[in-house]
Parts: sequence; structure tokens; C-alpha cells
Amino acid sequence: MNITSRAEVRSPALDPEQREMEVRAWIARKESVCPYAPGLAHFVHLPEIDSLKMEYVYFLAKELKIFYDAKQSGKRVGRWMLMPHAEWRSHEEAHESSEQIFWLLNAAYFHLFRDKKSVQAALRRELKGYNRGVKGEILNPVVGNLPNQNTDVVPAKSLFYSALSPLYRSKQFYRYCPHSIMPLVYASEFEELKNKHPQVTEDVCFEMAKGGLFEIFGDELMLDIMAFKEELPKWGAILDRVAERLRAASKGIGIDAPEAKGCSASNLSYFRLSDQKLVNEFFLKYSVHLSVLRDLVDRTNASPKQIIAACFAGSGIYTLPDYLDTKRSGFVAR
Repeated sequence: MNITSRAEVRSPALDPEQREMEVRAWIARKESVCPYAPGLAHFVHLPEIDSLKMEYVYFLAKELKIFYDAKQSGKRVGRWMLMPHAEWRSHEEAHESSEQIFWLLNAAYFHLFRDKKSVQAALRRELKGYNRGVKGEILNPVVGNLPNQNTDVVPAKSLFYSALSPLYRSKQFYRYCPHSIMPLVYASEFEELKNKHPQVTEDVCFEMAKGGLFEIFGDELMLDIMAFKEELPKWGAILDRVAERLRAASKGIGIDAPEAKGCSASNLSYFRLSDQKLVNEFFLKYSVHLSVLRDLVDRTNASPKQIIAACFAGSGIYTLPDYLDTKRSGFVAR
């Protein structure tokens, strides 16, 4: 049996034990896209949290210490599942609430390590090293010390943080969950999976892209899955090339210069800011190799940029979906 902690809280609208049981059953059925979902999990039902105060830092620091020490049959419990006091009512509330918890968790982490300066910086949302996307989302949501980009060293106690909810339209979307929840896993597991099991990472990226399409265009979307999987890397290449052109222009350098290249999160931010005409330029140039994308443009009336963006929705704390008014996309594939 996995471990569960519960705070003394006022009774929420939904029974917390029932919500936890349904999430556990959902994970056991392997309905989550995330490869880290299975495994020993420590659930915590949070009190109602409405501010960045030290009382919540003390509570979370105590729970974090319990999680770090948790073992079952000699094995480390590697998933920390935080369930909010009540279900989120909108994507905006989920985004704001989950970020608030993120800063409190950072403060709790540094409280355990007696770093008072970092605790206060976290409570002011001023810890250095975090990058934000075009919607203000934190793109590298690691709780604790950030990985060293020069040495690829991932601090042993740092945790990757995300937020899931039942608010999404498609159950195939990678941030869908039957109940609101904030999972954390050891950040080192991400690096280990990427290095030791690259095929798993590739498969997850494909499932995320597919779920992104269904979230925006609906589960009834007709899609040739195998053809889409084969063509998807070309969509990613368009995204990267658009980002490289914008980055090069902003720095006054050539598009083939090393400085024009960036990480996937940065490229996605540039792509979202790009002019639709630039994306159309690449689409029309390579359209002979983009049969799936051409077909989706024809059937959905969405632009190539909108469709590609749906597939690469980002991996910040919480994903705010870009639902489309395709009648106003204005793209005609000619």
C-alpha cells in the first residue's frame, strides 16, 4: 500500500480520499501519458492555501521531509502527489494556484536546507534561473536547486513539478487527470530516462503531440496515426527553423550561426510569437512532404501555425490551451 498524508482541513466539496482513489485507479489503468506516473506514490491533501505565507511553508517543509524519507519495502517512494483543497474551476485558476504552490514548495525546500535568503526570494517569486513563456508560464518548473546546464548535473533532492486537471476537453491530453493534482518526481529521473531510454522519451513526445491535436480539435478528429507519427519531426523542424530565424534577426546574426539555435522551450516561445506568414512560408515551401498537415489545414480551417502549436503545447507548470476560432484563421492552402 502506498503512503498517504492528510492535513487537518475544512471539508471540501469532494471527498479527498475518493479523489485520491480515482487518481490511483486512473494511473493503474495506464491512462496517463506520463511515463513517471506509475510507481510508489505519497499523496498529500493540501489545506486551503490563499497566499505566500510562512505557515504554509512550514507545513510543506514537514511534508517534503516525510516524502524524502519515504520508503516501501526498502524502495524509495518517488512520486509526491499534492491534491489541492478543492477542484480548480478554470484553467486560469489552475495556472495561478499551481504557480503559488510552486513558490511555496521552493520556500519549503530552502527552509529544510536553512537557506533563509532563498526562502524569502521564493516568497517574493524572485528566485533566479527560471524562464517564462509568452503566457507567463514557468518553462523549467524544478523545485529546489536548478540543474547545472554546463555540467548536466541534476541535484539529488530537486523535483520536477507539474499540474494536471480534469478541465481539459480531451482525456488524451497529457495534462488531463480525473482530478486536480500537482505531481512531483525527482528531476534526476528525467535525465536518466532521456539518457537510458530515448525511445520512451520519443514515444511520450508523440503521445503529447497527438493529445494536443485532440485537445484543440476534439477527440472526433480523424487522424492517420502512423502517417502523423512519421511526419511529426518535419513539423518540429519547421518550428525550430522559424525560431532560429527570429532569434537570428533579434541578435543580428546569420540563421546558421550557433547562437541562432536554442532549447525546445525557447524555440516554442519564439514560434508562438512569430508572424503566421513566416510559418506559412515554410509550410508552402515543404508542403509536398507535409500531406498530414495539408489535410488538417483543409479540414479544420486552422492555419499551419495553429496546428503545429497545438502539437507542441509546452511543458510548463500548467498548460493553458489555445482554443481556436478557426473561422478567423484566414489561411487558404493554395
